[in-house]
Amino acid sequence: MSKKTYAMNLNNLMNGIKVVGEDLEFLCSLVENPDSEYKIPDAVEYSNAVVTLMNQLTFMVEEIDHQNLTDDGEFVILTKEEVTTLSVLSDAAEEALEGLRKCGISIKSN
Repeated sequence: MSKKTYAMNLNNLMNGIKVVGEDLEFLCSLVENPDSEYKIPDAVEYSNAVVTLMNQLTFMVEEIDHQNLTDDGEFVILTKEEVTTLSVLSDAAEEALEGLRKCGISIKSN
């Protein structure tokens, strides 16, 4: 029995990698270049968001085979497990960023 495969637009994957990378870069900048007037209100929520985004970015960059493309080169072929993992990681990232929003850090407005 063959495994079911799915496809994701390569441009969407690359854009997702860019957005998650920028979000992670912003969060890291809060510690790498601290502002004396701004303190991170909740270190646990902050750390959770950084780790969650790093996990998501790592999976998107290292675990998905960017060379496994459809014949036209427009789509990355994914397994059901990869689709499920992407969904779980995306949900976890949204929850972590929501936790940050509740303590005053918003990726969208920063």
